[in-house]
Amino acid sequence: MQFDTTTIIVAVALLIAAFTKGTTGFGFPLIATPMVTLLLDIRTAVTILLIPNILMDITQVFRGAFPTATARRFGWLLLCTVIGVFLGTKALVTLPLWILNLTLGISVLAFVVFSLFRMDYQIPPRRETIFSPVVGFVGGFLNGMTNAAGPVLAAYLYSLNFPKTEFVKGIATIFLVTKIAQLIAVSSWNLFTPEALRLSLVVTLFILAGFYAGLKAQDHVNQQTFNRGLLALLFVIGVVLVVRALR
Repeated sequence: MQFDTTTIIVAVALLIAAFTKGTTGFGFPLIATPMVTLLLDIRTAVTILLIPNILMDITQVFRGAFPTATARRFGWLLLCTVIGVFLGTKALVTLPLWILNLTLGISVLAFVVFSLFRMDYQIPPRRETIFSPVVGFVGGFLNGMTNAAGPVLAAYLYSLNFPKTEFVKGIATIFLVTKIAQLIAVSSWNLFTPEALRLSLVVTLFILAGFYAGLKAQDHVNQQTFNRGLLALLFVIGVVLVVRALR
């Protein structure tokens, strides 16, 4: 990997992504994957970001008491997520790169639109048994294919009106199961090469610094200002990916 302007921009984006993960519980793959894709191909990007993502999710899940009730509540969602991850990883391995990049770009832009125009809505508890498996499968498939399950899962958990702390732990629990399944899936398709593992370990140390800063700032950061800057960054990334894919 050459040390040039693009590398520096990607490094800064990884710090921002890790900081976002520390403050909100999600957003790291959604920011980090497209940025690394600008430097490397999407398959490598998805693979090398797995280890740091798993470490961050473990930290958030076990920060305080383990959310046993949440894990039981989303049992069907987690099972369908694992199934979706393996099918999505199959798509990651077999589909042309331009389709993968286009899907990732559209997912990023969809998250921006959702965040800007999100309306208050609530899914009644009795409907969770219907929505959870569907959300789990779709989120797992998108995660395996593009590493971008955040928009689907975040929208669903928002609709359940979780308090902030429970939201962070709940989505981290879902992501932890998702990423472990994804690690098994990419290893099964031989994407975790020695070079990919080396890159993953290098970026992990770098990413954890941003994540630690995010954890410390979780209750102090001006969330509205931070979100606006983050959405502007994501919009630019999404447009770049879509344009590159279509060209």
